[in-house]
Amino acid sequence: MRAYQQTGTAPGGDTQAPTVPGGLRATGVTSGSVSLAWNAATDDVGVTGYEVYRGTALVGTATGTTYTDTGLAAATPYSYTVRAKDAAGNRSAASVPLSVTTASAPGTETLLSQGRPATASSTEATGYEPDKAVDGQSTTRWASAEGIDPQWLRVDLGTTAALSRVRLDWEAAHASAYRIQSSADGTNWTDLATVTGGDGGTDELTVSGNARYVRMYGTQRGTPYGYSLHEFKVYGT
Repeated sequence: MRAYQQTGTAPGGDTQAPTVPGGLRATGVTSGSVSLAWNAATDDVGVTGYEVYRGTALVGTATGTTYTDTGLAAATPYSYTVRAKDAAGNRSAASVPLSVTTASAPGTETLLSQGRPATASSTEATGYEPDKAVDGQSTTRWASAEGIDPQWLRVDLGTTAALSRVRLDWEAAHASAYRIQSSADGTNWTDLATVTGGDGGTDELTVSGNARYVRMYGTQRGTPYGYSLHEFKVYGT
């Protein structure tokens, strides 16, 4: 009897799906595109590529761990997931969803802070309350207690917004060093911009991020007095 050597895969072939891609994140956001990256998945035979979904729609594939989705609407939220696949057609479960909001298109930003509730770390005296910095009047101002660092002024935008720009109109009592920070809950803060060597006058700062609360956090006074702002203007959509 002639003997034969068995070769090839076991009956049924490869049925094991790749692991779920992890660490899905946005590496770049414009008004019309979102660039994504994620951690590589693993497979018993080998991962051959990835499928990228916007919501429930397949928008593209990638052989590596990056992808850029284009043709998007400005200032619009999107949700993304990624699945890994192997040569046998097995697909992993979807990654943890990532929510991203595209940036505002040029010229579409609006003033978000005017008339919104404002609070501060301190107030120098009656007539210099925090709301004076968001009343739209260049003749009024907020002023903090004198001679104390740090001090802050916070505005509640009322809802989460896509931020694009912050303008600060200082009185003579200005900050030589400060940070612009944002927060979703008014407790946990993220730095959007850091200024050192400030000389007063008007500061225009480009920022990005989604938040409900924005504050100026002064760390060093530019004069012996306190911090004082005629206007604290937050722009976005």
